[in-house]
Amino acid sequence: MRAELIELTTPLSRDYRAVVRLIVGGIAESLDFAFDEVDDLQLAVERLLAEAGQTGSVNISFELGPRSVRTRVGPLRERTIADALQGPPPAPGELNLRRILEAVVDSYGVEDAADGAIYVRLEKVREAR
Repeated sequence: MRAELIELTTPLSRDYRAVVRLIVGGIAESLDFAFDEVDDLQLAVERLLAEAGQTGSVNISFELGPRSVRTRVGPLRERTIADALQGPPPAPGELNLRRILEAVVDSYGVEDAADGAIYVRLEKVREAR
């Protein structure tokens, strides 16, 4: 079975975050994710976009599998995102991007892109029911 691919380009402006949330929710719903799984994926993408700043645009792709969605977000120019995700673990009680992603997605990673930018990969798997 071949995975479906959905691609979106959106401004990083806060004005478009509700639209992105709606799209992410619709995609997760199409895979029959439970409410909390939908919310987890929405939170992961929203927090990542919030860390990316307010200027420019970003590409978001969703690769849909039978029980999972792989999301790729970028190019992101904020090196602090890569540092937060690849650096040492946060101190106990510190809430940062890494701790949030560890709590709400099954896996994440960082890919280097041209001109010092990065892409962040997220994967969310639907629980067996």
